[in-house]
Amino acid sequence: MKSLIQKLLKILTRRVLLKQQPNIITITGSVGKTSTKEGIYFAIKNLGDVRRSLKNYNNELGVPFTVALWNGKAPGKNIISWKLVFLRLIYFSIFKSKKYPKWLVLEIGSDKPGDLQYLMEMIPIGFLKGAVLTAIFGVHLEFFKTIEAIYQEKTTPFKYIANDGFVLVNSDNCDIERIKKDFPDKKIISYGFEKQSDITAFDFRAGESGLNFKIKTPEGDFEFLLKQAISAYQCYPILAGVGVALNLGVNVNEALKNLSEKEPMPGRMRLIKGTNDSLIIDDTYNSSPEAAKYALKALKELPRIGRKIAVLGDMLELGPDSQKFHKEIEDFAKNLGIDVVITFGKEKQFTDHQQVSDYLKNLIKPNDTILIKGSQGVRMEKIVKQIMLRPDQAKDLLVRQGGEWV
Repeated sequence: MKSLIQKLLKILTRRVLLKQQPNIITITGSVGKTSTKEGIYFAIKNLGDVRRSLKNYNNELGVPFTVALWNGKAPGKNIISWKLVFLRLIYFSIFKSKKYPKWLVLEIGSDKPGDLQYLMEMIPIGFLKGAVLTAIFGVHLEFFKTIEAIYQEKTTPFKYIANDGFVLVNSDNCDIERIKKDFPDKKIISYGFEKQSDITAFDFRAGESGLNFKIKTPEGDFEFLLKQAISAYQCYPILAGVGVALNLGVNVNEALKNLSEKEPMPGRMRLIKGTNDSLIIDDTYNSSPEAAKYALKALKELPRIGRKIAVLGDMLELGPDSQKFHKEIEDFAKNLGIDVVITFGKEKQFTDHQQVSDYLKNLIKPNDTILIKGSQGVRMEKIVKQIMLRPDQAKDLLVRQGGEWV
């Protein structure tokens, strides 16, 4: 039944796109997809009617939900919701709608080889105007086995770019020279911190209000303040947004003005007041070895008195080398000089959310900063809720607070 539903969704999604003819931008990569999607949406939202993927709708079910302009929860076992989704798809596949977005910004995810190929087959030729790649790291190695397999998967959308389209690549986290060699007929733009990138961030200055930095573009240099940011790598979505805006003819100042309105996303390096005058860095949305290193560096470099504490949950789907990766991250944290390193998950120091929460409540002192990070499956946000100053705000501040996650 599930495969039949997926097949029908795929057929109807393609028919909707053929009928409505929106311009499409896709975002994929090993990390940072959702934040980058948000950055691009805010940067180009003045183009007109722009719609982006909601929640984590980025797979064989989620992409059709976005194309159907579905605002509700994933239908799950709710037959009525499924009927409504299909009715929307059928309607938009038959009737041209003036209310349908002119631009779709689609986050597309991949857990195993072939996932992106499947999603790209939903998009008619000529509709894909931009493909953004955030990173190629060793995640989902349980299914991909090698970095080469991940590279082949993540670059799949580049094959479908329209003749007047562009490819935008994070040159810090991808082999940009190989991509240029493998796709010589594509317009490829790079962003990152490396000086040779087309859009570059530099001159970072952290302050109480956030992270100030400069952005070098073909149209000149620009100043930007990223509110509540504590680490340079949080700037990548801003650079991606600027890169897309430039290629679509959006004024950079206009794009940056809209980007300044973007709020930090739950579970992505979000700063939350903790108990006993502490500060929590909530990075509980997901985790991987490279992302964990970024977060630990940010914790260490945060200009704040008090101890630095890292609570590191399991990183999942890392394949047979999982134990080695976890040991490397623990050693990395200790070598950075993190004052306290606590591990959570299978065969770690703590295996129960309440136990580690109780331990932290007794451990935390005034001015401590606590990084909490782990893969989605280990639900580290439950620990954040236990030690945040205002647990009653969890629904607004934390990830996975809907009824389906209880």
